[in-house]
Amino acid sequence: MNKRINNKLFFILVPLIIILDRLTKAYMTEQSCFLLFCIKPSVNFGASFGLFTGFTFLLIIIAIAVLLLILFFYFIANKKLNNLTRIALILLFAGTLSNLIDRIFFGYIIDWLTFSFVTFPAFNLADISNIVGALLLVIFLIKNKH
Repeated sequence: MNKRINNKLFFILVPLIIILDRLTKAYMTEQSCFLLFCIKPSVNFGASFGLFTGFTFLLIIIAIAVLLLILFFYFIANKKLNNLTRIALILLFAGTLSNLIDRIFFGYIIDWLTFSFVTFPAFNLADISNIVGALLLVIFLIKNKH
């Protein structure tokens, strides 16, 4: 994949993921369950699993630092990045930015999705984007360790 296509992919996927996350956060307001998942709107004033509750400013600074680091690797130090890593960075960037929007404008993250079969904190599409991006990076690191 050439550099121009990579940049287009970034500028297509990031807004798409953010828009989908924003829409689901706005419209998933009624509690219901279907098969493995439940819609249970909630808010999270901390990071994952409520960690660092009450440290909103610190979490905003960390998110901005992460975003800048991702931009550096994607656009400046990207000569050796493979497609898997590029997709991982796009997913991490979009998820982090969308949750940062919540944190800046509301002071908390809007979550709405849980599992029906186990007690687990609620999450959202931005969180899913971050988890998939992180897993792709782990896969890349494991593949390239040898």
